[in-house]
Amino acid sequence: MTDYPIRRKRQPGRASWPRITGWFTGAALSLLAASAAMAQTQCGDTAKLGVTQLRVTEQFGRALIELTRPNSAGRKIEIEVGEEFYIGQFDHEGSVRLGFALTAANTDVTVRIAETPAITCKIEVADFAKIHRVVMRWRDPVQFDLHVIEPGGKLGGVGHISPARPNTDFAEGIGHLDILGGIPVEGATAEASYVVRDGTAIPASAVFSYRAEFVTRGMKPEPPYCNDYRLAAPRLELIVIARGEVTTYKLGSNHARCGAVIPEIRRLMVLRP
Repeated sequence: MTDYPIRRKRQPGRASWPRITGWFTGAALSLLAASAAMAQTQCGDTAKLGVTQLRVTEQFGRALIELTRPNSAGRKIEIEVGEEFYIGQFDHEGSVRLGFALTAANTDVTVRIAETPAITCKIEVADFAKIHRVVMRWRDPVQFDLHVIEPGGKLGGVGHISPARPNTDFAEGIGHLDILGGIPVEGATAEASYVVRDGTAIPASAVFSYRAEFVTRGMKPEPPYCNDYRLAAPRLELIVIARGEVTTYKLGSNHARCGAVIPEIRRLMVLRP
């Protein structure tokens, strides 16, 4: 498999691991000591929502929309962010939480609930230029998992960040997954996202590798998740936010023959432009 590098210069492999481990430790400590400044968030006239309570927060470029509304189980909520739509439903307790990545320092977010006026909130990411974030987005009704191999890391070891090891305690590396994604409903956007809270701690020569696991297809693909079918190769977007610059790559998932077991080496598709 070929890595997708942010920079062309590749770090040495296992021989360099002791030095990289020291970098992980120092960077993680600096992240824990860093200020977790909350965003400036301004919403429209929330009195229009009546009994619905709306809370909008941001941390390290991830927005979180939280709503509570009595007797609203099953009611749909739609969040519009530019061309993206995030759709959820109130649970049996009348609550809903939707998190998504912000790809700009200033973003307008519109929240819509059935039979309720739309509310627009303006969210500012104070340290946008410092954050290093990778966002994987798709719109087909399938599930992908994002895997990140950090500089000096290896598959299955330290530096391999995945939904099974999101690294929220920074014991495995310098970044973590703060959006895990899932299967989107029709018309909605799904995403998974990895973030290093202080990208200035990343050496200029560092190389990351990103992989997508086609969870819905499984180890033995069946229709419609294999060749010549509608969902055989769903489209993906890989968005890299580094040093205040945003780069978007349009990608496609790999193909697999129907009924044939996928070799372990091909289960994690390398994401590259």
